[in-house]
Amino acid sequence: MATILDMPAQVRTKSTDTLICHCHQVSASSILKAMDEGEAETTEDVTRLTAAGSGCGSCQCRVQRLLAGMPSECGPCALC
Repeated sequence: MATILDMPAQVRTKSTDTLICHCHQVSASSILKAMDEGEAETTEDVTRLTAAGSGCGSCQCRVQRLLAGMPSECGPCALC
């Protein structure tokens, strides 16, 4: 099954530039860049490299979804 990580980085960045962390204004493209270039593999790595998740913490599930190669939103309601 193909995931978002199977797409070239430049395509992923353009098509997935959703705001993930509202506290620190971190977009999906910044997190994907941290995964590609900063070798972020855990939520702690993403937080260290981008500050996403170090505020209120409500974006943790979206960060974990990106790390797993899935879209950041869980579905039509996006209440995860």
